[in-house]
Amino acid sequence: MGIINFVILNIVIYMPFHLFEEAIGDFPKWMYEHKWLPYHMTHGHWMANNVFLYYPLLLLAAFLYIFNPGLVCFGVAVLIWGLVNFGEHFFYTVKDKKVSAGLFTGLFFLANSVWGLRSFILSDAYSMVQLFLGICIGGVLFGLPIGLCVAAYQFFEKYIK
Repeated sequence: MGIINFVILNIVIYMPFHLFEEAIGDFPKWMYEHKWLPYHMTHGHWMANNVFLYYPLLLLAAFLYIFNPGLVCFGVAVLIWGLVNFGEHFFYTVKDKKVSAGLFTGLFFLANSVWGLRSFILSDAYSMVQLFLGICIGGVLFGLPIGLCVAAYQFFEKYIK
């Protein structure tokens, strides 16, 4: 199976499965309690952030790779994002001694991303430059939406109460 399939699968796992698991575990409250956000947001506000900030960046990275396979670093970035997402849930599960909402679907991110990265490393597209860029872009895919979430809080707050 080519890397593109693993990239698409990470996106499919994220929306709706991962978000559903986080929603039933009251992830907006969790984010506030763990100081990921300076305010507690409603579920609607949290979902708007996911739909308008988090998901589009993942889709953009995936489309850049799908439409230009020479930009494999963007596909690798989606896989790295999956690893980081799992890592976040795993870290807090251990730290809090309580299962973090998102851990179970995070396990799917882990398995899919590891197999996807294995596929990439064994492919002709593999290079250390592409891997390094993918790691950097994956970090941005994880961190930038959180920063945008904080920055766009007032905008979304006006429309979602």
